[in-house]
Amino acid sequence: MKSKRVLIVDDNDLNRKLFENLIGQLCCFKSVKNGLEALDILKVENFDLILMDIQMPQMDGMTAMKQIKVSKLSESPIIAVTAFAELEDKNNFLDQGFDDFIVKPIRPREFIESIKDALNRNPSPSNTKDEPIAETLSDLVLDVKVVKQLMKYNSTEIIKNVYLDFLNECEKLVEESQNSFSTSDLQAIEDHLHIIKGNSGTLGANKIFKLSQKGELLAKNSNWGETKKILQQLQNEILIFREYLNEETIFES
Repeated sequence: MKSKRVLIVDDNDLNRKLFENLIGQLCCFKSVKNGLEALDILKVENFDLILMDIQMPQMDGMTAMKQIKVSKLSESPIIAVTAFAELEDKNNFLDQGFDDFIVKPIRPREFIESIKDALNRNPSPSNTKDEPIAETLSDLVLDVKVVKQLMKYNSTEIIKNVYLDFLNECEKLVEESQNSFSTSDLQAIEDHLHIIKGNSGTLGANKIFKLSQKGELLAKNSNWGETKKILQQLQNEILIFREYLNEETIFES
């Protein structure tokens, strides 16, 4: 397994770092930020598996996958990684040519098993659709079970830094979103909230996830006033989350 090579294609820095930390426990990897970079590297290097995000700038994952197939740049499995979670979405991705489908937010253990299956060239039907989250879970600041799972595959220091990077990125994206009101750029706000939603879901930051999910929908529907309120709530929740991490003993060895 260690001799296998995985190409990670994702425009989100935090996602790439998380995937690298998990996949690095199994095998070698390289990372690129969009479909165009994936095409370029596949012209000169071989990989046993391609992990492809769907929503990316310059060239999205669907277009990149089709170019790879048409140009015969690789015959290795290509797995779609996306926040689209309905069964019809999964069937659509498979019908379009992807070999498998992983839903974000990922679950580390299931993610690792999916990668192992694909690398063994004997992928079993993956059950990647997440179980509904209990209502009481959404009231928690952090789903500790997610942290424990992540720490099974990485050191405490690495995972703590992932969470700190996540918070720093959240603060930056919320600030940029608030600035976007002056230019009436709701699309930018929607894009920023989409990133926060994906990352917070992956890391089990439940309240941040719920707020960003709601805010993304409000921005999509051009609801200026409520979107602005959500951003203010997000700003407060990020501060609470940072204080929570500082006070909690979850990262103590």
